[in-house]
Amino acid sequence: MVRRRAEKIANMFLCVFGLCIILSSTVFAESPEEDQQIAGRVLFISSYSYAWETVPEQMEGIKEALPDKVILDYKFMDVKNANTPETRELFYESIKEYLRATADYDVVIVGDDDAFNFAMTYQEELFPDIPIVFEGVNDAEKALEVEHHENVTGVVENLSYQNTIALAQKLYPKATKLVAILDDTITGEASRKEYYETAKKFPALEFQEVNASTCTQEELIQRVSSLDESSILLYIMCTEDGEGNVYSSTSSVEMITDVAAIPIFSIVSNGVGHGILGGELVSHRKMGYQAGKMAEQILQGAETDSIAMLKNTPKYFCFDEIQMKKYEITKKNLPSNIEIVNMEENFLTRNSKVVKIVFWVIVVLGALLCIMIFDNIRRRKLNGALEKIKETLEEASRYDVMTSLFNRRVFMEEAEKRIKNHEEFGILLMDLDNFKNINDSLGHNNGDVVLKELASRLKCLNDENFQAYRLAGDEFTAIIDSKNPDVVEAYAKEIQFSFKKPYILEKEKYFMHSSIGLSMHPQDGETVSQLVASADAAMYKVKNNGKGGIAFYDSSCDEVVYERKRSGNL
Repeated sequence: MVRRRAEKIANMFLCVFGLCIILSSTVFAESPEEDQQIAGRVLFISSYSYAWETVPEQMEGIKEALPDKVILDYKFMDVKNANTPETRELFYESIKEYLRATADYDVVIVGDDDAFNFAMTYQEELFPDIPIVFEGVNDAEKALEVEHHENVTGVVENLSYQNTIALAQKLYPKATKLVAILDDTITGEASRKEYYETAKKFPALEFQEVNASTCTQEELIQRVSSLDESSILLYIMCTEDGEGNVYSSTSSVEMITDVAAIPIFSIVSNGVGHGILGGELVSHRKMGYQAGKMAEQILQGAETDSIAMLKNTPKYFCFDEIQMKKYEITKKNLPSNIEIVNMEENFLTRNSKVVKIVFWVIVVLGALLCIMIFDNIRRRKLNGALEKIKETLEEASRYDVMTSLFNRRVFMEEAEKRIKNHEEFGILLMDLDNFKNINDSLGHNNGDVVLKELASRLKCLNDENFQAYRLAGDEFTAIIDSKNPDVVEAYAKEIQFSFKKPYILEKEKYFMHSSIGLSMHPQDGETVSQLVASADAAMYKVKNNGKGGIAFYDSSCDEVVYERKRSGNL
Protein backbone atom coordinates (compact mmCIF):
# COMPACT_ATOMS: atom_id res chain seq x y z
CA MET A 1 0.00 0.00 0.00
CA VAL A 2 2.87 2.32 0.82
CA ARG A 3 4.37 1.44 -2.52
CA ARG A 4 1.14 2.32 -4.39
CA ARG A 5 0.94 5.66 -2.55
CA ALA A 6 4.55 6.41 -3.50
CA GLU A 7 3.87 5.60 -7.16
CA LYS A 8 0.74 7.77 -7.07
CA ILE A 9 2.69 10.73 -5.62
CA ALA A 10 5.46 10.24 -8.21
CA ASN A 11 2.93 10.25 -11.08
CA MET A 12 1.30 13.43 -9.75
CA PHE A 13 4.73 15.11 -9.49
CA LEU A 14 5.58 14.16 -13.10
CA CYS A 15 2.23 15.55 -14.33
CA VAL A 16 2.74 18.85 -12.53
CA PHE A 17 6.35 19.08 -13.75
CA GLY A 18 5.27 18.42 -17.36
CA LEU A 19 2.51 21.03 -17.12
CA CYS A 20 5.03 23.60 -15.85
CA ILE A 21 7.32 22.90 -18.80
CA ILE A 22 4.45 23.35 -21.28
CA LEU A 23 3.29 26.61 -19.66
CA SER A 24 6.80 28.03 -19.40
CA SER A 25 7.49 27.17 -23.05
CA THR A 26 4.30 28.91 -24.11
CA VAL A 27 5.10 32.03 -22.16
CA PHE A 28 8.67 32.10 -23.50
CA ALA A 29 7.49 31.79 -27.09
CA GLU A 30 4.92 34.57 -26.81
CA SER A 31 6.92 36.97 -24.62
CA PRO A 32 6.83 40.42 -26.21
CA GLU A 33 10.04 41.28 -24.38
CA GLU A 34 11.92 38.64 -26.35
CA ASP A 35 10.76 40.15 -29.65
CA GLN A 36 11.92 43.57 -28.50
CA GLN A 37 15.25 42.46 -27.07
CA ILE A 38 18.04 44.76 -28.22
CA ALA A 39 21.34 43.49 -29.61
CA GLY A 40 23.44 46.15 -27.88
CA ARG A 41 23.88 49.85 -27.22
CA VAL A 42 26.40 51.95 -29.17
CA LEU A 43 27.29 55.63 -28.64
CA PHE A 44 28.83 57.65 -31.48
CA ILE A 45 30.73 60.78 -30.38
CA SER A 46 31.58 63.11 -33.27
CA SER A 47 34.20 65.88 -33.13
CA TYR A 48 31.91 68.09 -35.19
CA SER A 49 28.17 68.74 -35.60
CA TYR A 50 25.63 66.96 -37.80
CA ALA A 51 25.84 69.94 -40.18
CA TRP A 52 29.53 69.24 -40.98
CA GLU A 53 29.58 67.58 -44.39
CA THR A 54 31.45 64.37 -43.53
CA VAL A 55 29.50 63.56 -40.35
CA PRO A 56 26.24 62.34 -42.00
CA GLU A 57 28.34 60.11 -44.27
CA GLN A 58 30.11 58.59 -41.26
CA MET A 59 26.79 58.07 -39.44
CA GLU A 60 25.20 56.42 -42.48
CA GLY A 61 28.14 54.02 -42.77
CA ILE A 62 27.99 53.11 -39.06
CA LYS A 63 24.23 52.61 -39.16
CA GLU A 64 24.51 50.45 -42.29
CA ALA A 65 27.05 48.17 -40.58
CA LEU A 66 25.15 47.62 -37.32
CA PRO A 67 22.19 45.21 -36.98
CA ASP A 68 18.70 46.73 -36.74
CA LYS A 69 18.29 45.79 -33.08
CA VAL A 70 21.34 47.77 -31.99
CA ILE A 71 20.52 51.10 -30.34
CA LEU A 72 22.74 53.84 -31.82
CA ASP A 73 22.92 57.21 -30.02
CA TYR A 74 24.84 60.33 -31.05
CA LYS A 75 26.72 63.14 -29.29
CA PHE A 76 28.42 66.08 -31.03
CA MET A 77 31.39 68.14 -29.74
CA ASP A 78 30.86 70.79 -32.47
CA VAL A 79 34.48 72.04 -32.28
CA LYS A 80 34.21 73.69 -35.71
CA ASN A 81 31.73 76.26 -34.38
CA ALA A 82 32.78 76.48 -30.70
CA ASN A 83 36.26 75.41 -29.67
CA THR A 84 37.10 77.14 -26.39
CA PRO A 85 38.10 75.77 -22.98
CA GLU A 86 34.63 76.72 -21.73
CA THR A 87 32.76 74.83 -24.45
CA ARG A 88 35.01 71.79 -24.06
CA GLU A 89 34.38 71.84 -20.32
CA LEU A 90 30.63 72.12 -20.94
CA PHE A 91 30.77 69.10 -23.27
CA TYR A 92 32.79 67.12 -20.71
CA GLU A 93 30.27 67.90 -17.97
CA SER A 94 27.29 67.13 -20.20
CA ILE A 95 28.66 63.77 -21.42
CA LYS A 96 29.62 62.80 -17.87
CA GLU A 97 26.11 63.50 -16.61
CA TYR A 98 24.58 61.85 -19.67
CA LEU A 99 26.53 58.63 -19.11
CA ARG A 100 25.41 58.59 -15.49
CA ALA A 101 21.77 59.10 -16.42
CA THR A 102 21.52 56.52 -19.21
CA ALA A 103 21.92 52.77 -19.42
CA ASP A 104 25.44 51.47 -19.99
CA TYR A 105 26.81 51.37 -23.54
CA ASP A 106 28.48 48.29 -24.97
CA VAL A 107 30.69 50.17 -27.46
CA VAL A 108 31.69 53.82 -27.99
CA ILE A 109 32.63 54.94 -31.53
CA VAL A 110 34.54 58.23 -31.80
CA GLY A 111 34.82 60.19 -35.04
CA ASP A 112 37.86 62.36 -35.99
CA ASP A 113 40.76 63.63 -33.89
CA ASP A 114 39.07 65.79 -31.24
CA ALA A 115 36.65 63.05 -30.18
CA PHE A 116 39.50 60.51 -30.24
CA ASN A 117 41.66 62.72 -28.00
CA PHE A 118 38.68 63.29 -25.68
CA ALA A 119 38.05 59.55 -25.37
CA MET A 120 41.71 58.78 -24.69
CA THR A 121 41.99 61.58 -22.11
CA TYR A 122 38.90 60.49 -20.16
CA GLN A 123 38.94 56.75 -20.88
CA GLU A 124 39.56 55.67 -17.30
CA GLU A 125 37.02 58.13 -15.89
CA LEU A 126 34.16 57.99 -18.43
CA PHE A 127 34.70 54.74 -20.35
CA PRO A 128 36.63 52.45 -17.98
CA ASP A 129 35.17 49.15 -19.21
CA ILE A 130 33.70 50.18 -22.56
CA PRO A 131 35.46 49.22 -25.82
CA ILE A 132 36.37 52.27 -27.91
CA VAL A 133 36.41 52.16 -31.74
CA PHE A 134 37.82 55.25 -33.50
CA GLU A 135 37.52 56.33 -37.12
CA GLY A 136 38.59 59.37 -39.13
CA VAL A 137 41.70 60.01 -37.01
CA ASN A 138 44.32 61.90 -39.04
CA ASP A 139 47.09 61.77 -36.44
CA ALA A 140 48.34 58.33 -37.44
CA GLU A 141 51.24 58.48 -35.00
CA LYS A 142 48.93 59.03 -32.03
CA ALA A 143 46.51 56.39 -33.29
CA LEU A 144 49.29 53.84 -33.62
CA GLU A 145 50.36 54.55 -30.03
CA VAL A 146 47.11 52.92 -28.83
CA GLU A 147 47.33 49.94 -31.20
CA HIS A 148 48.03 47.62 -28.28
CA HIS A 149 46.07 49.69 -25.78
CA GLU A 150 43.45 47.73 -23.91
CA ASN A 151 39.89 48.10 -25.20
CA VAL A 152 40.82 50.36 -28.17
CA THR A 153 40.89 49.73 -31.93
CA GLY A 154 39.74 51.57 -35.03
CA VAL A 155 40.37 52.99 -38.51
CA VAL A 156 43.20 55.45 -39.21
CA GLU A 157 42.40 58.14 -41.78
CA ASN A 158 45.55 58.23 -43.87
CA LEU A 159 44.96 60.81 -46.57
CA SER A 160 46.06 60.01 -50.10
CA TYR A 161 48.78 62.60 -50.61
CA GLN A 162 51.09 60.45 -52.71
CA ASN A 163 48.66 59.34 -55.43
CA THR A 164 46.99 62.74 -55.71
CA ILE A 165 50.30 64.64 -55.90
CA ALA A 166 51.69 62.16 -58.41
CA LEU A 167 48.63 62.67 -60.63
CA ALA A 168 48.86 66.48 -60.33
CA GLN A 169 52.55 66.36 -61.22
CA LYS A 170 51.72 64.23 -64.27
CA LEU A 171 49.07 66.74 -65.41
CA TYR A 172 51.32 69.77 -64.73
CA PRO A 173 54.96 68.62 -65.21
CA LYS A 174 56.31 72.21 -65.37
CA ALA A 175 55.19 73.00 -61.83
CA THR A 176 58.01 73.50 -59.32
CA LYS A 177 56.04 74.14 -56.12
CA LEU A 178 53.30 72.33 -54.23
CA VAL A 179 51.24 74.68 -52.06
CA ALA A 180 48.82 73.20 -49.49
CA ILE A 181 46.02 75.07 -47.72
CA LEU A 182 46.05 74.06 -44.03
CA ASP A 183 45.06 75.36 -40.60
CA ASP A 184 46.21 74.89 -37.00
CA THR A 185 43.29 72.78 -35.73
CA ILE A 186 44.03 69.39 -34.21
CA THR A 187 43.09 67.68 -37.47
CA GLY A 188 45.07 70.28 -39.42
CA GLU A 189 48.22 69.63 -37.38
CA ALA A 190 47.95 65.89 -37.99
CA SER A 191 47.43 66.47 -41.72
CA ARG A 192 50.39 68.88 -41.83
CA LYS A 193 52.69 66.24 -40.37
CA GLU A 194 51.65 63.66 -42.97
CA TYR A 195 51.85 66.26 -45.77
CA TYR A 196 55.49 67.14 -45.09
CA GLU A 197 56.44 63.48 -44.57
CA THR A 198 55.35 62.93 -48.18
CA ALA A 199 57.77 65.60 -49.46
CA LYS A 200 60.74 63.21 -49.63
CA LYS A 201 58.90 61.18 -52.29
CA PHE A 202 58.70 64.23 -54.61
CA PRO A 203 62.18 65.81 -54.75
CA ALA A 204 61.30 67.86 -57.84
CA LEU A 205 58.63 69.82 -55.92
CA GLU A 206 59.15 72.42 -53.19
CA PHE A 207 56.53 71.77 -50.49
CA GLN A 208 54.94 74.97 -49.12
CA GLU A 209 51.72 75.88 -47.31
CA VAL A 210 49.20 78.66 -46.78
CA ASN A 211 48.32 78.51 -43.08
CA ALA A 212 44.76 79.88 -42.83
CA SER A 213 45.00 80.11 -39.02
CA THR A 214 47.72 82.78 -39.27
CA CYS A 215 46.22 84.79 -42.17
CA THR A 216 43.52 87.39 -42.25
CA GLN A 217 40.75 86.60 -44.69
CA GLU A 218 42.12 89.18 -47.14
CA GLU A 219 45.67 87.79 -46.84
CA LEU A 220 44.38 84.27 -47.44
CA ILE A 221 42.56 85.30 -50.60
CA GLN A 222 45.50 87.34 -51.90
CA ARG A 223 47.99 84.50 -51.39
CA VAL A 224 45.75 82.04 -53.24
CA SER A 225 44.98 84.45 -56.09
CA SER A 226 48.71 85.15 -56.62
CA LEU A 227 49.58 81.53 -57.44
CA ASP A 228 50.36 80.82 -61.09
CA GLU A 229 51.05 77.75 -63.24
CA SER A 230 54.40 77.19 -61.56
CA SER A 231 52.44 75.92 -58.55
CA ILE A 232 50.17 72.97 -57.82
CA LEU A 233 47.45 73.98 -55.33
CA LEU A 234 46.26 71.32 -52.84
CA TYR A 235 43.26 71.95 -50.57
CA ILE A 236 43.51 70.02 -47.28
CA MET A 237 41.71 72.01 -44.59
CA CYS A 238 40.51 75.59 -43.93
CA THR A 239 38.08 75.81 -41.00
CA GLU A 240 39.35 79.04 -39.41
CA ASP A 241 41.46 82.10 -40.12
CA GLY A 242 43.60 84.44 -38.04
CA GLU A 243 40.67 86.83 -37.51
CA GLY A 244 38.57 84.20 -35.74
CA ASN A 245 36.27 83.47 -38.70
CA VAL A 246 34.98 79.90 -38.76
CA TYR A 247 34.26 78.24 -42.13
CA SER A 248 32.37 75.19 -43.24
CA SER A 249 34.23 73.19 -45.85
CA THR A 250 31.81 74.35 -48.56
CA SER A 251 32.19 78.04 -47.72
CA SER A 252 35.99 77.87 -47.55
CA VAL A 253 36.16 75.98 -50.87
CA GLU A 254 33.88 78.50 -52.57
CA MET A 255 35.97 81.40 -51.22
CA ILE A 256 39.21 79.85 -52.52
CA THR A 257 37.92 78.66 -55.90
CA ASP A 258 36.43 82.09 -56.63
CA VAL A 259 39.90 83.67 -56.67
CA ALA A 260 42.25 80.82 -57.68
CA ALA A 261 43.72 81.09 -61.16
CA ILE A 262 44.89 77.46 -61.22
CA PRO A 263 43.06 74.15 -60.62
CA ILE A 264 42.69 72.93 -57.04
CA PHE A 265 43.37 69.33 -56.09
CA SER A 266 42.06 67.73 -52.92
CA ILE A 267 42.32 64.60 -50.78
CA VAL A 268 38.97 65.10 -49.01
CA SER A 269 35.53 64.78 -50.55
CA ASN A 270 33.97 67.92 -49.05
CA GLY A 271 34.78 70.39 -51.82
CA VAL A 272 34.49 68.19 -54.91
CA GLY A 273 31.45 69.45 -56.77
CA HIS A 274 31.87 73.00 -55.42
CA GLY A 275 34.96 74.14 -57.34
CA ILE A 276 37.62 71.53 -56.53
CA LEU A 277 39.03 69.67 -59.55
CA GLY A 278 39.43 66.35 -57.67
CA GLY A 279 41.93 63.74 -56.50
CA GLU A 280 42.06 60.45 -54.63
CA LEU A 281 39.57 60.98 -51.80
CA VAL A 282 38.79 59.32 -48.50
CA SER A 283 35.38 57.61 -48.34
CA HIS A 284 33.93 58.69 -44.99
CA ARG A 285 30.91 56.45 -45.46
CA LYS A 286 33.07 53.35 -45.95
CA MET A 287 35.28 54.39 -43.04
CA GLY A 288 32.20 54.67 -40.81
CA TYR A 289 31.05 51.29 -42.12
CA GLN A 290 34.38 49.69 -41.14
CA ALA A 291 34.13 51.14 -37.63
CA GLY A 292 30.53 49.92 -37.38
CA LYS A 293 31.62 46.39 -38.36
CA MET A 294 34.26 46.44 -35.64
CA ALA A 295 31.59 47.45 -33.13
CA GLU A 296 29.37 44.62 -34.39
CA GLN A 297 32.17 42.08 -33.79
CA ILE A 298 32.54 43.34 -30.22
CA LEU A 299 28.76 43.09 -29.66
CA GLN A 300 28.94 39.48 -30.87
CA GLY A 301 31.55 38.67 -28.22
CA ALA A 302 34.89 39.35 -29.88
CA GLU A 303 37.67 40.77 -27.72
CA THR A 304 38.62 44.31 -28.72
CA ASP A 305 42.32 43.42 -28.66
CA SER A 306 41.71 40.70 -31.24
CA ILE A 307 40.34 43.19 -33.81
CA ALA A 308 43.25 44.57 -35.84
CA MET A 309 43.49 48.30 -36.38
CA LEU A 310 42.90 49.28 -40.03
CA LYS A 311 45.65 51.54 -41.36
CA ASN A 312 44.56 51.78 -45.00
CA THR A 313 41.59 54.11 -45.34
CA PRO A 314 39.12 53.27 -48.16
CA LYS A 315 39.67 55.71 -51.05
CA TYR A 316 38.46 56.44 -54.56
CA PHE A 317 39.36 58.81 -57.40
CA CYS A 318 36.75 61.52 -58.05
CA PHE A 319 36.73 64.54 -60.37
CA ASP A 320 34.38 67.42 -61.24
CA GLU A 321 33.53 67.48 -64.93
CA ILE A 322 32.91 71.24 -64.83
CA GLN A 323 36.46 71.82 -63.59
CA MET A 324 37.85 69.25 -66.02
CA LYS A 325 36.35 71.22 -68.91
CA LYS A 326 37.53 74.51 -67.43
CA TYR A 327 41.14 73.32 -67.37
CA GLU A 328 40.91 71.13 -70.50
CA ILE A 329 41.51 67.83 -68.76
CA THR A 330 40.05 64.74 -70.44
CA LYS A 331 39.30 61.32 -68.96
CA LYS A 332 42.20 59.78 -70.86
CA ASN A 333 44.57 61.87 -68.68
CA LEU A 334 43.03 60.43 -65.50
CA PRO A 335 43.07 56.97 -63.82
CA SER A 336 40.49 54.41 -64.93
CA ASN A 337 37.37 53.65 -62.88
CA ILE A 338 37.03 57.20 -61.55
CA GLU A 339 33.83 58.80 -60.27
CA ILE A 340 32.77 62.01 -61.99
CA VAL A 341 30.45 64.61 -60.47
CA ASN A 342 28.58 67.41 -62.27
CA MET A 343 28.51 65.29 -65.41
CA GLU A 344 26.12 66.70 -67.99
CA GLU A 345 25.67 66.31 -71.73
CA ASN A 346 25.36 69.92 -72.88
CA PHE A 347 25.90 72.03 -75.97
CA LEU A 348 29.62 72.43 -75.33
CA THR A 349 30.09 68.68 -75.03
CA ARG A 350 28.22 67.92 -78.24
CA ASN A 351 29.96 70.68 -80.22
CA SER A 352 33.33 70.90 -78.51
CA LYS A 353 35.42 71.10 -81.70
CA VAL A 354 33.35 73.90 -83.23
CA VAL A 355 33.27 75.79 -79.97
CA LYS A 356 37.07 75.58 -79.62
CA ILE A 357 37.56 76.96 -83.16
CA VAL A 358 35.18 79.85 -82.49
CA PHE A 359 36.80 80.45 -79.13
CA TRP A 360 40.31 80.77 -80.55
CA VAL A 361 39.09 83.08 -83.35
CA ILE A 362 37.57 85.33 -80.69
CA VAL A 363 40.73 85.11 -78.61
CA VAL A 364 42.93 86.20 -81.55
CA LEU A 365 40.61 89.08 -82.54
CA GLY A 366 40.23 90.29 -78.97
CA ALA A 367 43.81 89.78 -77.78
CA LEU A 368 44.89 93.43 -78.15
CA LEU A 369 41.79 94.72 -76.39
CA CYS A 370 42.15 92.18 -73.56
CA ILE A 371 45.75 93.20 -72.92
CA MET A 372 44.69 96.81 -72.32
CA ILE A 373 41.72 96.19 -70.07
CA PHE A 374 42.64 92.90 -68.36
CA ASP A 375 44.50 94.36 -65.38
CA ASN A 376 41.77 96.90 -64.62
CA ILE A 377 38.93 94.35 -64.86
CA ARG A 378 40.83 91.80 -62.79
CA ARG A 379 41.51 94.36 -60.05
CA ARG A 380 37.87 95.44 -59.89
CA LYS A 381 36.60 91.90 -59.93
CA LEU A 382 39.00 90.81 -57.19
CA ASN A 383 38.13 93.76 -54.94
CA GLY A 384 34.42 93.19 -55.46
CA ALA A 385 34.76 89.46 -54.81
CA LEU A 386 36.78 90.13 -51.66
CA GLU A 387 34.12 92.42 -50.21
CA LYS A 388 31.25 90.14 -51.16
CA ILE A 389 32.92 87.01 -49.78
CA LYS A 390 33.96 88.77 -46.60
CA GLU A 391 30.43 90.03 -45.93
CA THR A 392 28.83 86.68 -46.76
CA LEU A 393 31.20 84.58 -44.65
CA GLU A 394 31.15 86.92 -41.68
CA GLU A 395 27.36 86.66 -41.62
CA ALA A 396 27.17 82.90 -42.32
CA SER A 397 29.61 82.00 -39.53
CA ARG A 398 27.15 83.36 -36.95
CA TYR A 399 24.23 81.08 -37.81
CA ASP A 400 23.31 77.46 -37.13
CA VAL A 401 23.14 75.74 -40.52
CA MET A 402 20.00 73.66 -39.87
CA THR A 403 17.73 76.13 -38.05
CA SER A 404 19.12 79.52 -39.19
CA LEU A 405 19.11 80.63 -35.54
CA PHE A 406 22.20 82.28 -34.09
CA ASN A 407 24.68 79.59 -33.01
CA ARG A 408 26.45 78.75 -29.74
CA ARG A 409 29.37 81.09 -30.51
CA VAL A 410 27.10 84.12 -30.92
CA PHE A 411 25.24 83.22 -27.72
CA MET A 412 28.51 83.10 -25.76
CA GLU A 413 29.64 86.42 -27.23
CA GLU A 414 26.33 88.20 -26.58
CA ALA A 415 26.07 86.92 -23.00
CA GLU A 416 29.70 87.81 -22.22
CA LYS A 417 29.18 91.32 -23.63
CA ARG A 418 26.21 91.89 -21.34
CA ILE A 419 28.15 90.60 -18.33
CA LYS A 420 31.08 92.89 -19.17
CA ASN A 421 28.65 95.85 -19.34
CA HIS A 422 27.16 94.87 -15.93
CA GLU A 423 23.70 94.40 -17.46
CA GLU A 424 20.93 92.50 -15.70
CA PHE A 425 19.29 89.85 -17.87
CA GLY A 426 17.85 86.36 -17.90
CA ILE A 427 19.03 83.09 -19.47
CA LEU A 428 16.50 80.54 -20.76
CA LEU A 429 17.63 76.94 -21.39
CA MET A 430 15.32 74.35 -22.89
CA ASP A 431 15.23 71.03 -24.65
CA LEU A 432 12.51 68.86 -26.10
CA ASP A 433 11.22 66.20 -23.73
CA ASN A 434 11.52 62.69 -25.15
CA PHE A 435 12.98 64.04 -28.42
CA LYS A 436 15.10 60.89 -28.70
CA ASN A 437 11.89 58.89 -29.23
CA ILE A 438 11.18 60.92 -32.39
CA ASN A 439 14.65 60.17 -33.82
CA ASP A 440 14.46 56.49 -32.87
CA SER A 441 10.89 55.84 -34.04
CA LEU A 442 10.54 58.18 -37.02
CA GLY A 443 14.17 58.75 -38.03
CA HIS A 444 16.55 61.71 -37.98
CA ASN A 445 14.89 63.38 -40.98
CA ASN A 446 11.69 63.80 -38.98
CA GLY A 447 13.78 64.85 -35.99
CA ASP A 448 15.26 67.60 -38.16
CA VAL A 449 11.74 68.68 -39.18
CA VAL A 450 10.83 69.09 -35.50
CA LEU A 451 13.97 71.13 -34.77
CA LYS A 452 13.37 73.42 -37.75
CA GLU A 453 9.72 73.94 -36.79
CA LEU A 454 10.68 74.66 -33.17
CA ALA A 455 13.26 77.19 -34.38
CA SER A 456 10.59 78.85 -36.53
CA ARG A 457 8.31 79.20 -33.51
CA LEU A 458 11.14 80.63 -31.42
CA LYS A 459 11.91 83.19 -34.14
CA CYS A 460 8.36 84.49 -33.82
CA LEU A 461 9.20 85.52 -30.25
CA ASN A 462 12.37 87.42 -31.19
CA ASP A 463 12.02 91.11 -30.35
CA GLU A 464 14.07 93.88 -28.71
CA ASN A 465 14.08 91.93 -25.41
CA PHE A 466 14.22 88.28 -26.55
CA GLN A 467 16.77 86.50 -28.76
CA ALA A 468 16.85 82.71 -29.33
CA TYR A 469 19.91 80.58 -30.12
CA ARG A 470 20.62 76.91 -30.87
CA LEU A 471 23.30 75.28 -28.73
CA ALA A 472 23.41 71.74 -30.16
CA GLY A 473 21.05 68.83 -30.81
CA ASP A 474 17.64 69.66 -29.30
CA GLU A 475 19.09 72.18 -26.85
CA PHE A 476 18.05 75.81 -27.34
CA THR A 477 18.71 78.89 -25.29
CA ALA A 478 17.65 82.52 -25.21
CA ILE A 479 18.78 85.81 -23.69
CA ILE A 480 16.00 87.98 -22.23
CA ASP A 481 17.06 91.60 -21.70
CA SER A 482 15.09 92.25 -18.54
CA LYS A 483 15.92 92.29 -14.85
CA ASN A 484 12.28 91.47 -14.02
CA PRO A 485 11.80 87.71 -13.42
CA ASP A 486 8.11 88.07 -14.35
CA VAL A 487 9.08 89.24 -17.85
CA VAL A 488 11.55 86.36 -18.20
CA GLU A 489 8.90 83.86 -17.07
CA ALA A 490 6.36 85.39 -19.47
CA TYR A 491 8.60 84.58 -22.45
CA ALA A 492 9.05 81.02 -21.16
CA LYS A 493 5.26 80.65 -20.97
CA GLU A 494 4.97 81.95 -24.55
CA ILE A 495 7.31 79.15 -25.62
CA GLN A 496 5.24 76.58 -23.70
CA PHE A 497 2.08 77.98 -25.30
CA SER A 498 3.59 77.47 -28.78
CA PHE A 499 3.70 73.71 -28.06
CA LYS A 500 -0.10 73.56 -28.07
CA LYS A 501 0.12 73.54 -31.84
CA PRO A 502 0.95 69.98 -32.97
CA TYR A 503 3.94 68.98 -35.11
CA ILE A 504 2.99 67.28 -38.39
CA LEU A 505 5.24 64.32 -39.12
CA GLU A 506 4.39 61.92 -41.95
CA LYS A 507 0.82 63.35 -42.02
CA GLU A 508 0.33 62.53 -38.33
CA LYS A 509 -0.04 65.01 -35.46
CA TYR A 510 2.44 64.85 -32.60
CA PHE A 511 2.02 66.92 -29.47
CA MET A 512 5.30 67.72 -27.77
CA HIS A 513 6.47 69.75 -24.79
CA SER A 514 9.69 71.01 -23.32
CA SER A 515 11.39 71.50 -19.98
CA ILE A 516 12.64 75.05 -19.40
CA GLY A 517 15.18 76.28 -16.83
CA LEU A 518 15.74 79.97 -16.07
CA SER A 519 18.58 81.86 -14.42
CA MET A 520 19.19 85.57 -13.79
CA HIS A 521 22.33 87.66 -13.97
CA PRO A 522 23.98 88.50 -11.67
CA GLN A 523 22.01 86.63 -8.96
CA ASP A 524 22.57 83.12 -10.36
CA GLY A 525 26.06 83.44 -11.80
CA GLU A 526 28.79 85.89 -12.75
CA THR A 527 29.98 84.04 -15.87
CA VAL A 528 28.23 82.53 -18.87
CA SER A 529 29.18 79.03 -17.75
CA GLN A 530 27.71 79.61 -14.29
CA LEU A 531 24.47 81.06 -15.72
CA VAL A 532 24.09 78.14 -18.14
CA ALA A 533 24.84 75.65 -15.34
CA SER A 534 22.20 77.31 -13.12
CA ALA A 535 19.60 77.24 -15.90
CA ASP A 536 20.56 73.62 -16.60
CA ALA A 537 20.07 72.70 -12.93
CA ALA A 538 16.65 74.38 -12.98
CA MET A 539 15.75 72.42 -16.12
CA TYR A 540 16.74 69.16 -14.36
CA LYS A 541 14.45 70.15 -11.52
CA VAL A 542 11.60 70.42 -14.03
CA LYS A 543 12.45 67.05 -15.53
CA ASN A 544 12.62 65.53 -12.05
CA ASN A 545 9.11 66.84 -11.36
CA GLY A 546 7.55 65.29 -14.45
CA LYS A 547 8.88 67.41 -17.36
CA GLY A 548 6.98 69.96 -19.42
CA GLY A 549 7.34 72.82 -16.96
CA ILE A 550 9.26 75.99 -16.09
CA ALA A 551 11.54 76.67 -13.12
CA PHE A 552 13.88 79.42 -11.95
CA TYR A 553 17.19 78.45 -10.43
CA ASP A 554 17.33 78.28 -6.62
CA SER A 555 19.20 76.21 -4.04
CA SER A 556 16.70 73.35 -4.33
CA CYS A 557 17.85 72.82 -7.92
CA ASP A 558 21.32 71.91 -6.67
CA GLU A 559 19.74 69.41 -4.28
CA VAL A 560 17.87 67.76 -7.18
CA VAL A 561 21.06 67.53 -9.22
CA TYR A 562 22.93 66.16 -6.20
CA GLU A 563 20.28 63.51 -5.53
CA ARG A 564 20.24 62.46 -9.18
CA LYS A 565 24.02 62.19 -9.17
CA ARG A 566 23.99 60.18 -5.97
CA SER A 567 21.33 57.83 -7.28
CA GLY A 568 23.12 57.43 -10.61
CA ASN A 569 20.22 58.91 -12.62
CA LEU A 570 22.22 61.87 -13.92
